[in-house]
Amino acid sequence: MLATGQGMKLVRFTKFWAGLTPQEMGKRSRDLGYDGLDLAVRAEHPINPQNVATALPIAITVWKDLGIECSMMSAGTDVNDPTADEAIALFHSAAAVGIARIKIGYFTYTPGHEFGDTWTHARHMLDGFEALSRETGVQTIYHTHSGRCLGSNCAGLRHLLEDYDPVLVGAYVDLGHIAINGEDIQLGLPMVRDRLAVIGAKDARHVPDKRPERRAPFADGFVFVGQGAAEWPEAIALLNAWGFDGPITIHTEYTSNQDVISTVGAGDNSAEAEAMRSTGEIQDLLYLRSLMASVPST
Repeated sequence: MLATGQGMKLVRFTKFWAGLTPQEMGKRSRDLGYDGLDLAVRAEHPINPQNVATALPIAITVWKDLGIECSMMSAGTDVNDPTADEAIALFHSAAAVGIARIKIGYFTYTPGHEFGDTWTHARHMLDGFEALSRETGVQTIYHTHSGRCLGSNCAGLRHLLEDYDPVLVGAYVDLGHIAINGEDIQLGLPMVRDRLAVIGAKDARHVPDKRPERRAPFADGFVFVGQGAAEWPEAIALLNAWGFDGPITIHTEYTSNQDVISTVGAGDNSAEAEAMRSTGEIQDLLYLRSLMASVPST
């Protein structure tokens, strides 16, 4: 477990704040009670791959004045080549302002393809990201995402990241996606304890699926943290016992739209989802703060 600092931080993922300025992000996160930000650096966001070298230092100064820390950056879901200009720019820009870690994109399997080729390619790319992290001092982190992503649960992630230096390549465990995949969190988290860097805060449960092409009556839906199948009390107890001090990034992701859930990087911007987000950005934060204070260590 490689995160270092002064206790777990609850940070806000800015995926759904593309329309806010950096100052507005900082003020809103501070006023809501978040400790910091998980900054999405993506197209059509105020800080994006084209302007990150110049816009990020300005934003960091604004956030410091507001008492807000930028704990990590989340690259686009297709940023999975360490030799690409976008990846290089993100890592060097993060290093210049002291951001400790970057979530990279995904390696996905296409049905009908040779799995071994997909695996070999992913490992080759991770070799390059490890080298980029060594060069810049910014940790590469890889996120558990349900569906056809490699490393879709802790067992898969342990295998995918095996043999990499955990200081350079860390595990980002998302309890919402773990709930979808069905892995027991008290089994999963210990598998990646030695390289655990970030926890993703979502929750999920089965909801009725009325799509005519589906035979199964239920599908997955993202709900408020603590209202789904994710084992949050058990997870927090383990993290407390281990002294985990990395960020817990709250995604404010709530949807039963299967096209959104099954598409890596998609987000539900419907009026219903936005209404839930305005409630959930506070409710999820308070739920997790309460757990962190009250759940005994395992």
